[in-house]
Amino acid sequence: MTVAKQQKDGGTFLLVVDITDEFTVAVDYASDFAQANRGHIALLNVIDIDHFDHWGNIEGKVKKEMRTQAENLIYETAGRITSRTGMIPMVCIEEGSRSEVILETINTYPEICMLILGGDSHSSNPGPLVSYFAGKGLSRLRVPLMIVPGHLQF
Repeated sequence: MTVAKQQKDGGTFLLVVDITDEFTVAVDYASDFAQANRGHIALLNVIDIDHFDHWGNIEGKVKKEMRTQAENLIYETAGRITSRTGMIPMVCIEEGSRSEVILETINTYPEICMLILGGDSHSSNPGPLVSYFAGKGLSRLRVPLMIVPGHLQF
């Protein structure tokens, strides 16, 4: 009796959602990469709430507005990925410190096999997340880090 081999699952690639110019390039690259490697994309948008402690009464209103913006951005991005690849990505919106939430997400979902970030190639600073994860945060990652330069064209 022979058993047919199943197609290998390429894993899940975590793409961090933001509003930077380089993010659009990272979305397109991640979409093509996931499709070429029979993988999946997980989108993570982190609402950074660390700086709200002193805002008191308006904190709830600001959080609600930020949540709405995050939902719109993540679903717009999911639509772009779906139209480009035919795959529906996993979507996740969390609150907290961006780097800590990213690490928690990676450690919570063992199927995540790569972190993909867009890098700003038009300035001397590639961005706070790229700087952190390519520097001191690299030792905390259990997955490879892919940095997509923002100047690539598709």
